[in-house]
Amino acid sequence: MDFSITKKTTSLDYAILGLIHQEPQSGYGIRKAFETTALGNYSGSPGAIYPALKRLQKLGLIIKSTYGANNKSKFVPTEAGRSALRKWLLQPLEINDVAKNLDELLLRFAFMDNLLNKEEKLSFLLSLQELLKAYITELKEYHKNTEGHLPVHGRLAFEYGIASYQTTLRWSIKALQTIKKS
Repeated sequence: MDFSITKKTTSLDYAILGLIHQEPQSGYGIRKAFETTALGNYSGSPGAIYPALKRLQKLGLIIKSTYGANNKSKFVPTEAGRSALRKWLLQPLEINDVAKNLDELLLRFAFMDNLLNKEEKLSFLLSLQELLKAYITELKEYHKNTEGHLPVHGRLAFEYGIASYQTTLRWSIKALQTIKKS
């Protein structure tokens, strides 16, 4: 069976895979991680987490194992799960990802630590920087062309968006330098 990235696998699924790749987790532990971290953006409700865990098990990407003297069960990724996670991390970046899925790109980056080599991480960051620069240029051009036509609040909100992307670009430059030194 081919466990390549499918339309059935969601960002939530990859967030769970990344989390349990770092450390085996119980369903409750996964829910707690989603409730207490930025992973909550991907829905930490039991109505989302538990169906995602079942879906990942059905796809053969995770298994439930028992650990310790108490025989507590925890989810761990299978080899197919690690492979699917790695493929997701290595997907080429597109400008649409920067415009509409920046949170997911940063989620991918967060899980790269033990799965990708240094060159792959640097490549991701360089691609992200190129796309951010292109998108910021596009936004600035639009802003220039609509100057005087946008209401004050709309203009200010648009300027906030540009500033946010510029902040992400500065972060990516710093991240690249940090990884180059490591």
